[in-house]
Amino acid sequence: MKVKRLELINFRNYKSLNVDFYDGFNYIVGDNAKGKTNLVEAIYALSFAKSFRATQNEEMINSEALFATIKAIIESGDARKEIEIQFKKEGKRVFLNKKNVSKLSELADVINVLSFIPKDTSLLKDSPRLRRNFLNQTISKFNKSYLYLLINYEKLLKERNDALKDINLNLNLIDVLTRQMVKLSKEIYLARKEFIEELNKHLSNVYNKISLSDEKLVIKYKAFIDSESDYEEKALKIFESSLPNDIKRKMTSCGVQKEDFEMYLNSRNVALYGSQGENRMSVIALKLAPYFLVHNEDKLPVIILDDVLSELDKKREESLLNFLKQLNQVFITNTKKSEFCKDNYFICEDNDIKKE
Repeated sequence: MKVKRLELINFRNYKSLNVDFYDGFNYIVGDNAKGKTNLVEAIYALSFAKSFRATQNEEMINSEALFATIKAIIESGDARKEIEIQFKKEGKRVFLNKKNVSKLSELADVINVLSFIPKDTSLLKDSPRLRRNFLNQTISKFNKSYLYLLINYEKLLKERNDALKDINLNLNLIDVLTRQMVKLSKEIYLARKEFIEELNKHLSNVYNKISLSDEKLVIKYKAFIDSESDYEEKALKIFESSLPNDIKRKMTSCGVQKEDFEMYLNSRNVALYGSQGENRMSVIALKLAPYFLVHNEDKLPVIILDDVLSELDKKREESLLNFLKQLNQVFITNTKKSEFCKDNYFICEDNDIKKE
């Protein structure tokens, strides 16, 4: 997968932009507030039909316009496909080869994006919800059925919470919903467990290459129930024991929607005992490692790293850039050029971007 061409209309500071990208490495440089992040935000949106920083569509629309459009040519092997996303205040429309896309999961077959942005540095110390979001979003790109498991589970969870809030408490209904949730929970657990096991095969290698170290980095999955053979039996017992409290609080207090993970570097919890540099490099490794789960060269993900070099020393900057140059296609932003990168530069200035 490669982004060959990108066209922006009224997207952020870009009223009109057309740019062709390189295979491999693309280094985007410019002063702050010149549009570097806006550019990679648009590339990210090709895979997710949403921003990595905006919560409302209107935030991505130029202040002088009523809509914004992202168009791109994506190359996968010998095939070329066109994606177009139209953003308006009231919603968005997605097109693939001029045809309307009803399921956003279809984009995953066309372009898979892995990203690191500055706020990710706090991922390991922040809310468990953000780590679950990372897991859910990443697994969904590799496992098409996983997204549907999550959607169905969330529907059942809402129904159970609604039943708990009902004045006329229906314990039979709650029991039926609970049993359905538990069945889906086991499938979600197995998908998460398998993904983390596969990721752990690559994490240390990625971490050591980009940090110039020789340490073991692993993810430890904090599962609701960590037992495949008697999962449903154990889960039902926990739901049963939690029911009085759930009724009192009018909310489901247990389940896979509460799960989390931790990262350990040489048996030390990175979030608790890691240095600022170890936290940063661990998260970068976490974001890059899924790349190595793809074995079809035509499906290799596109990598986005926004302002990743700002807090790295020269040695780690060099090691990270050398590592990235070996990947399929990478977009990296920075306020200045690097002595370790001699070409493939794009210069952002005056609401435009030009190849140097």
